Amino acid sequence: MTTPFRKTGLPILGEMSWGSHCCHFFETRRDLLDTLLPYFKVGLEAGELCVWIVHAPMTEAAARRELRQAVPGADRYLTDGSIEIVSSGEWYLKGGRFSLKRVMRAWDARLAQAAARGYSGMRANGNTAWLERKDWKRFEDYEATLNEAMAQKPMILICSYDVKRCGAVEVLDVARSHQFAIAKRLGKWEVIEWRHPSTSPDHYETLTTRERQVLLLAAEGHTNPEISRLLSIGVRTVESHRASLMRKLGVRNQTDLVRYAFRRGLLSVDERR
Repeated sequence: MTTPFRKTGLPILGEMSWGSHCCHFFETRRDLLDTLLPYFKVGLEAGELCVWIVHAPMTEAAARRELRQAVPGADRYLTDGSIEIVSSGEWYLKGGRFSLKRVMRAWDARLAQAAARGYSGMRANGNTAWLERKDWKRFEDYEATLNEAMAQKPMILICSYDVKRCGAVEVLDVARSHQFAIAKRLGKWEVIEWRHPSTSPDHYETLTTRERQVLLLAAEGHTNPEISRLLSIGVRTVESHRASLMRKLGVRNQTDLVRYAFRRGLLSVDERR
């Protein structure tokens, strides 16, 4: 498999590992495009198969126009099928109803297509503005199923939610069913990661996704500046994550950190040497 860390095109996220599943709350069409255009641009340039599921008032034709303005060589990507733009009705509601099994089969089919055509993996976005309140429970089940199915697959997915259509309960439900949520607040990007209280004596479960990434790279011997470059985040941010994860795990130095990673199976014997 190719490198597990993929550039997102979004400074707030830096890089994500394969299997990442996050949500994006947007208010305006501009918010939506400011997220998705750089996200898909980076994916196309990295040789990933891209799937963009749009919902009115964004149409397939409008999405193609926006892509052509933002991504050099967009016509080539559209022509050779490197990016597929499909309506939410066609993807989620084929035949007029939502079917978890059918949608999951569609994702599996696109992943198989990506592998067969030599793509490094797949990135996708699904706009959920079509959701009605009566559909929330079934869609929560779908998001949970998708989380499990993506865990070991070369795929990253951002689900876009129109915040005007979400109440407080729905926002919490959506955030809980994704690894993290992003949104623009007062013109600035913010990211929130949902963590469940740990019932395990192994405090690894209390680490955030980013802290786990830093832990692995640090245990492999990478310096803070190297981790900063690999994850596309600031050195001070790396230092903060490193201090936080060491405090949570109760390790005091680099030697303790490597020993912990080895005991937990994060490093092989060869990597330790």
